[in-house]
Amino acid sequence: MKITLTDREFKFVEMLAKGRHFLKDIVIPDRGLIDWNNTQDEADLLGVMGEYAVSKYLKIPMDTEVNLNGDGGAVDLWLGDWSIQVKATKYIDGRLVFNSKKEMKSLIDVLTICNMQKQTIDIAGYISNKDLMRKLYEKDLGFGKRYCIDQNDLKDISWLVFYYLEWRNINKDHLPI
Repeated sequence: MKITLTDREFKFVEMLAKGRHFLKDIVIPDRGLIDWNNTQDEADLLGVMGEYAVSKYLKIPMDTEVNLNGDGGAVDLWLGDWSIQVKATKYIDGRLVFNSKKEMKSLIDVLTICNMQKQTIDIAGYISNKDLMRKLYEKDLGFGKRYCIDQNDLKDISWLVFYYLEWRNINKDHLPI
């Protein structure tokens, strides 16, 4: 699923990424300037682009706050009661990558492939935490061992909405009012 940002949307995403970047530099002044072949500015922009695209596609709110606390790397978005972690890359053949198993807290993980120049985001797919744990493998991508999931192990994002609505229907008697 490809999302193309308007110039206005891209400017919003860019400003949000710069705000988050600025505050991260205050809280963690010695964080690396280059990580995973991205500058920190690029890494922050990729992350916000991915979150924005998934929130736009799923029609769910995105946290637009800029604060010193951050989200702890656990949850980027909520689809009802379901927690979603969005990962972003600029590589077309990219994969979901986690630095540690502690990062795997969300019920759903989504991979996005972002093109900053074209202002496009391809939502490559998602995986449930249950499937993630079964398909996870370790790989050194040039920055030490990481935990990875390949794109071919991801499901199309449109199925996520279907499964969520089915789950809601089955559990409607147990949902908060």
